[in-house]
Amino acid sequence: MSFFTYAVLPIAFVSGLWIPATLLCSIPWVQKQMLYLHWVTMWPGKRLEEPERAGFLSMTQNQVTPFRIPTIDGERLFTWLIVPLGIYARDLDDFVTEKSGVHGNIEEKLAFRLLRDDPEARLLVYFHGNSATIAQTRRTEEYRMYSSGASDKIFTLTFDYRGFGKSTGTPSETGLLNDATAILDWALNVANIPPDRIVLLGHSLGTAVAAGVAHRFMNSEPSVKFSGIILAAAFTNSGNAFTGYSLGDVLPILSPVKSIPPLQRWLSKRIVDTWRTSDRLGNLIALDPRFRLVLVHSRDDRTMTWDQSEELFKGTVQAGAAASGSFELSARTDEQDIGVIDLGEAGRQEVWKVGGRSVGKLIAKHGGHNTVMTWSSVSLAILQCFDLVSPPSPNTTPT
Repeated sequence: MSFFTYAVLPIAFVSGLWIPATLLCSIPWVQKQMLYLHWVTMWPGKRLEEPERAGFLSMTQNQVTPFRIPTIDGERLFTWLIVPLGIYARDLDDFVTEKSGVHGNIEEKLAFRLLRDDPEARLLVYFHGNSATIAQTRRTEEYRMYSSGASDKIFTLTFDYRGFGKSTGTPSETGLLNDATAILDWALNVANIPPDRIVLLGHSLGTAVAAGVAHRFMNSEPSVKFSGIILAAAFTNSGNAFTGYSLGDVLPILSPVKSIPPLQRWLSKRIVDTWRTSDRLGNLIALDPRFRLVLVHSRDDRTMTWDQSEELFKGTVQAGAAASGSFELSARTDEQDIGVIDLGEAGRQEVWKVGGRSVGKLIAKHGGHNTVMTWSSVSLAILQCFDLVSPPSPNTTPT
């Protein structure tokens, strides 16, 4: 047991803060403010039309193309299409001479045409976490990492949910799923990128949005299946996110609720935006015989504890085993289908694979809640989901 378990959790219980906090979190308005934090924007995150301040070769040089995508319910989402450096360098003169700006038709932009017309192009759709915007410094650092392994192929499409940054509206679960649907509709039907060249990457709150929109497309007619889903710092559902959340990454105010099951059930029934990622992943792997999921989490994540990803891994593998005709896991006894790779100080990786279904889990020793997103393990997972490199063998443990 860690110092965190021995010292911090008892402090949270004894302090009594959890009692009024629990009552407050039963109020829908408070839930929305805590879950989305859309009203919190650090100063760098306001520079949405100045990507060059974040190190990109824009606006006058157009490595980032800002534009807006409309939703079915009338909102407008501020969006960045980011060109990988290898492609940008290849067509440097054309990018520099192109007229820049957020206004105008995106389909006339060079970045769009290069994405649409290249049969080898891949599109990473990024769903960010709560608070701030797509221009927040730490997120712009992530974008450059994501295409680093294939800078001649991987474009990144990232956007602000309704109520965030320059996007209109107010966030809700239904609203954010409509936002994500609009983004993917644009990728599929405007940019004409086939789903097997699209990977969904979610971080924190964005993991729930990515899983939710993948579930929506899977259950649509016709069904749409993407190349892969990567969820970093995920949570099973909103109730567990609230009780696992730590204020300032230090004090888990609502953690005592988990030790009182009737109170936890009482709070869970009052959560409006439930974000049931565990249920959605179970449905996805049952319906898609080639489902591919990668979970990434850090042991030292104090914002969202890593046991949430552990639960998602276990539940999704159980659903996959049942759908594949394999016997269900019971207390992780089905070790024949789970490969374990000890990565030393980088952490521990497990991969379950039966037929075309694959679920991977990387629990890093370090990286916290945000820093892990810039680490090579996430970039490698992107390459693997795009089939640009071979995935690790699920039945091989290195010596």
